[in-house]
Amino acid sequence: MVISLEKGRQSCYYDKHAQDVQLSAITSNSENATVIRKLCTNDLKDKQLIIKDDDRFELNDFISINQDDDLGWLGYFIGKSETLQKLTLCCWPDEKERVDAAAFATGIYRNQSIQRLEFYSSVAFQNVMSCRNNSNLTDLSLCCNIEGGVAQSLALALGGMSLKLFHLEHNSLDSDSFDTIIKALISQKQLERLHVMFNAIDPRGCEALSDLLVSWRPQNLRELVLGHNRINDEGLRCLIPGISECCNLRWLGLTGNELVTSAGLRSLFEEAVIRNLNGLSLGHILNITEGFDHLVWGLPNFQALQYLELEGTNIDDEELQTLSTGIATYLSSDLRELNLSDNPYITADGLRSLSTLLQSESCCLEVLRLHNMDITDEKAYALADALVGNTSLEKLVINEPTSSSGWSAFSRLLCNTSTISNTHCSNHTLTQIHCHGYGEEVPRSVERYLEMNKYQEHVATTKILMHHPVFNMETFFQWKLKFLPVLFAWFHEAMSVLILEELTDGEGYRLPFGYLVGELLSECDTSKLESVDYVSQACDVLLPRMLSSVYQFVRAMPLLVVDGYCSQDLTRGSRKRKRILQQSGKMSNGRKRACSF
Repeated sequence: MVISLEKGRQSCYYDKHAQDVQLSAITSNSENATVIRKLCTNDLKDKQLIIKDDDRFELNDFISINQDDDLGWLGYFIGKSETLQKLTLCCWPDEKERVDAAAFATGIYRNQSIQRLEFYSSVAFQNVMSCRNNSNLTDLSLCCNIEGGVAQSLALALGGMSLKLFHLEHNSLDSDSFDTIIKALISQKQLERLHVMFNAIDPRGCEALSDLLVSWRPQNLRELVLGHNRINDEGLRCLIPGISECCNLRWLGLTGNELVTSAGLRSLFEEAVIRNLNGLSLGHILNITEGFDHLVWGLPNFQALQYLELEGTNIDDEELQTLSTGIATYLSSDLRELNLSDNPYITADGLRSLSTLLQSESCCLEVLRLHNMDITDEKAYALADALVGNTSLEKLVINEPTSSSGWSAFSRLLCNTSTISNTHCSNHTLTQIHCHGYGEEVPRSVERYLEMNKYQEHVATTKILMHHPVFNMETFFQWKLKFLPVLFAWFHEAMSVLILEELTDGEGYRLPFGYLVGELLSECDTSKLESVDYVSQACDVLLPRMLSSVYQFVRAMPLLVVDGYCSQDLTRGSRKRKRILQQSGKMSNGRKRACSF
């Protein structure tokens, strides 16, 4: 039921008493009072406010309304806010029980700063949109039932909006309601993102949407997400004429349309519009494995694809190997994120086949998602082996390995301590390993290397200093004493790394980079950092290594060292004799000139 704005207190009442009102007197608890205070002082987190009827945990500021909260005052402060950008309404007060509900709606009506509205209640949507007065609104999301009357209200409201995002989710839309809403979108030619998810869009709905896009010819539409509907191959073919008109489309989401097969996808991949796609989401399309070659066959048609989702598609090792080869051949220099999560038929052999992509010289992949897959020790070792030599991946999302042995594979990947050369060639780009699931954490032995990798310019130097107290110089003897200047330059750089480079640790302290090297620098209390002499500690770390390295050259080639010293001594002697002769010559010439006078 839509609440009349004439009911309840008038706005002049709130204006008159605003200076004297006590927040504790108009709220049911201190948490609500705190959030309203933030609203008044423009201090809301992310400039967002959530209105709900329970106190479940939220990351953002929220008001949990009950009978002791004065909604009129809440609406008043919302109306006065000039910084509130997003309002989420999960509920709406019952008109029969709340005489202040009309004043609450009036406050929202008066606000001019809200740009994003989210509704999880169809009643809230009807009450707010019936009196909408905000010309700045750009994003509208409805995650509630939309039946006949609500669909009509939405269609009418769309006529007076200028949206950039229109999001429909879990709306229980039937074909008639969806058709009503789609026809109303003809006025939204500036729309950039259109999402219709978790509904029952069938081939008839696809045809209606395609007709809209054909007549609309959207120049601004960049994102079309139609996930978790009832789209099949026929529906996908109906969509193709409309999608082809979206010349600037960059993201296409078809996740969860389980009736689509790879044959239907092939008809899509033949269209020129996909050439410019940056993102393609095909997760949970179970029939994609029937004729998987059709998917790989279409990869050359993508010229800018940066994100590919194949989560929950039941691909196996053979198909993953085919995919890895195809991506390495056609998309290696473009693809930035690959999602292969929730594919239980992928074994260690399949993960090892990812090396074709990950070890490619042109690989630019930055994020790899493999969660909801049991990571046994064998799989952990296979994945770590596939990442050897990779210099692009920054984030890996997996389930926690089944034992510490699996984690040791990632520790060795990040820092192979067997030789100095292997340490130098370890992975220095991976900075995040996210364990998917509650309570799963990355061991400290792995986490510290991930933290160090965030400072890539000097991380190899630091890892070498951590694990190699003695440097074996035999490898460099072939260059003889010519290598010594290079050796001194490396130690000079290492000294500057330990002393001068700074970072922020997990507790916010500014620390020299060398503080990470726990095995090298003595343990210190972070509360007494100002008294720590990092210069002397760095000298204690580096000087023994430098002297040891130089000594190895002296011991290995003593004659060269002696010859070098002697030749240097002779050179200095000859230079001295030359200077003496030059001075004697000058004195002799001076005497001759004096005698001539």
